[in-house]
Amino acid sequence: MKKFARLMVLLMFASQSSFAQQLTKDEKRTLELKPGVVLLVLSVTGTVTFSIFPQPIPIGHAIFGTGFLYRPDGYIITSGHVVEHANQKDPRSVQVWQESLKEDLIRSVKSGDAFAPIANVLHRALTDDEKVKILKAGFEIHPSDPVLKVILANGQKYDADILQYSPPITENKGKDVAVIKIPGNDLPTVPLGDSEAVRIQDPVLVIGYPATASASLGENPYISTESDLIPSATDGHVSALKETSSGSPVLQTDVAITHGNSGGPAFNDKGQVIGIATFGSAEAAGFNFLVPINTAMEFVRQTGVAAQSGQFDRVWSNALNLYDAGQCKAAIPEFDNALQMLPNLPDARQYRNLAAKCWSDKGAFEKFRETSGWMAYVAIGIVILAILLLILMRRRSPSAVVVVQSGGGAVVHVGGDVAAIPSSLPPPPAQLPAQAASFGSIQQTTGGVAGKSYPVTKDGIMIGRSPKCQIQLQDDTISGEHAWIVPAEGEIFVIDRGSSNGTYINSVDSPRVSKISLRNGDRIYLGKKGAVFTYFN
Repeated sequence: MKKFARLMVLLMFASQSSFAQQLTKDEKRTLELKPGVVLLVLSVTGTVTFSIFPQPIPIGHAIFGTGFLYRPDGYIITSGHVVEHANQKDPRSVQVWQESLKEDLIRSVKSGDAFAPIANVLHRALTDDEKVKILKAGFEIHPSDPVLKVILANGQKYDADILQYSPPITENKGKDVAVIKIPGNDLPTVPLGDSEAVRIQDPVLVIGYPATASASLGENPYISTESDLIPSATDGHVSALKETSSGSPVLQTDVAITHGNSGGPAFNDKGQVIGIATFGSAEAAGFNFLVPINTAMEFVRQTGVAAQSGQFDRVWSNALNLYDAGQCKAAIPEFDNALQMLPNLPDARQYRNLAAKCWSDKGAFEKFRETSGWMAYVAIGIVILAILLLILMRRRSPSAVVVVQSGGGAVVHVGGDVAAIPSSLPPPPAQLPAQAASFGSIQQTTGGVAGKSYPVTKDGIMIGRSPKCQIQLQDDTISGEHAWIVPAEGEIFVIDRGSSNGTYINSVDSPRVSKISLRNGDRIYLGKKGAVFTYFN
């Protein structure tokens, strides 16, 4: 009895330990949101001709900011002043940015930024006397057109187009919002909230790329350039609800914001964007302002496309949830899926390695517990309880002796009492057949056998051209083993088996999937021109 009691205690303790979280709430929220925050770089190159040095010298200037993706196909919200110089659709804006960029380049030359490119042309270092002469010499600057680029968290770079633009708040009726677009699919996004629901002292989380925490942005030589694409996450609160001089609402906050943060998202405690970093006080820290997200939504609606999450968001969230719950083995392929969609994402690589180490460090029983699921614990518990019950019954029940009679009957002596057992007993009732679990069915929507249904079994249904598939299709656009519809984790999933033409859900214009759960009525497209099936649960 004592051994069984100890075993029960151990099992109960092991089950409770599986609930230990591996990430804090704030850490997990930040990890979920970081991939959807992007770095914006507006760069301009030009040539400088000095009166004492007639050879043209190339010189460059860059403006940095932050933005955030609100759709997986590349739609981004940022501040108007971040992309102001790239807005060439407005003739007045073109003139403004030409003068502004020229002033920026003049400041760069006067601060000595031309020393390095001149030294490169001369193939030698400049003397102190030459540097003094260059700073005193007259010069002419000829800037080129600016180039706006977006850099994702994994380092991928894209040229961006400005779709909607409002000038900075410093200008008349300016709301300091821009909507830009980059090409892409399955990109990470962040969810948008409602700034009308914001109240004073609500918590705020700002994620962005402040220049003071970056080496490449020229502000902090003590930070490695490899760390430049790691955004900063800073906490604060809403200090006041105010308006600009032109009557537009703004949110005042004490969260740390500096140049480079401009255009970055400010999240509420639910992980929803409620504001955009816009401007702050250069004289006193802790007095910064956000453009409400509802103001930005005016420009989002003008693009004609609504905010939407994507496949990457679901995969990334699932990977973090599994890792956080200690299901390390199950988390590894989900991190791999995230890396397939966003290669070399630093957080995905890091936590994929942590999940692999977590799995290798587990003991045999912990691995059994993780891979077997809760039904294993239920079965073990039932067996142990049954054994304990039998032992208790055996200890408490009196001894019994059975004597077989010549007529075929029997007499049982139990503690001195006599009980007769008849020689013939009625047969036991027939067992009812167990009802098979139902996982729904798929019905072919197109093709030669359109309308035919196939029940989904516990082992799933493989669809493809191979004879090994349960549904074999004679279609050159279908791969040998194209897609697998299979029940798992209480849901029905469609898993692409590495097909050449992809698997799509509900529309061939949607991102191709690697693994996604199905809902009643979902259509499964095998390639963009192949067969279509509909799932019914």
